[in-house]
Amino acid sequence: MAVKNTGAKFVEVKATVAKQRGWRIFSFVLDSATFDRIAFVSRRDDDKDAGYQRNLSKQRAADIAHYIDKENGCIPNSILVNLEEGATYDERAKTLRIPDQPKAAWVIDGQHRMFGLRQAKTTYDLVITAFLGIDVAEQAKQFKIINSKQKGVPTSLLYDLLDLTKDGTYVQQRGHELATRLNDDRESPWYCQIDLTGSGDGLITQTRVVTAVENLISERGALFQYSEEEQYGILKNYFTAIKIVFASDWGNKNSVLTKALGFSAWLIVLPRVLTACLQRFQNFTVKSVVAVLTPIKAYNFSTEHHRGWAGHPGENRLAGALADALKSSEPKEAAKGSALQLV
Repeated sequence: MAVKNTGAKFVEVKATVAKQRGWRIFSFVLDSATFDRIAFVSRRDDDKDAGYQRNLSKQRAADIAHYIDKENGCIPNSILVNLEEGATYDERAKTLRIPDQPKAAWVIDGQHRMFGLRQAKTTYDLVITAFLGIDVAEQAKQFKIINSKQKGVPTSLLYDLLDLTKDGTYVQQRGHELATRLNDDRESPWYCQIDLTGSGDGLITQTRVVTAVENLISERGALFQYSEEEQYGILKNYFTAIKIVFASDWGNKNSVLTKALGFSAWLIVLPRVLTACLQRFQNFTVKSVVAVLTPIKAYNFSTEHHRGWAGHPGENRLAGALADALKSSEPKEAAKGSALQLV
């Protein structure tokens, strides 16, 4: 491997170039010690505005290190990076000149191999594939495209990349925005309780939120007619009231209320509750939603009671049970209202 260190400021490597639909993709070999020195992994939890990779699995990195040191393992597949500002390519000499400094190469795909090698005692020659100077939105898009075709990357993270890639459908984008806002708003009942990146932290995943909300905000959904602000207000008030009425079930691991089953079922029932509030109170304030839900506060949300209620059939079954309970508690006569008042 020909690697030249020029004055401890640049690393020079021979590289070949492949051209694909306007893209220039560079391939070269670099020893793992040098790569570790210049490479950087951006993860969503580290840099919420610009990071795009999932959380590091320490166990997976440790497994790779063991594979390298103890099982005489090799890593034949390439690590995909973006060479940041300052990297240049000499067409005549076919040489890449990369700043010998941290964050010179952003890892788009291969972070676990990188951290596994960092833990290993063995130094490897690595096969590197690189883009040259693409912006962070394009890096995120490439990561999203690559990993949406592979197993192992949480769907929640792929949804979380939509605000970087800007290539999601309206419904997906709105679902992602609503999930993010419910998680980030300190006044939201879901504050810091939605796992946005698939890291395992939170009561429910962003995937579940987006999937359940999509049916409501799509063209034929009950919330389609409302503005984005009103959509968020409806969801916030709805779940705030649910948290008040079913306080002992909220966040309780022995209850399905705030698990995927309960969350999806509540959103299936939301149109009925919305209609009831508008008819009875001419608004959708927390107080009104609490009034509508209080008559069914004795409903048993225990996991034991719902054993075997899984997937879409289980969600529909629970939604049906809630709808039946609500129907039996509704007043015989109700005045109709059309305005949406949230506060």
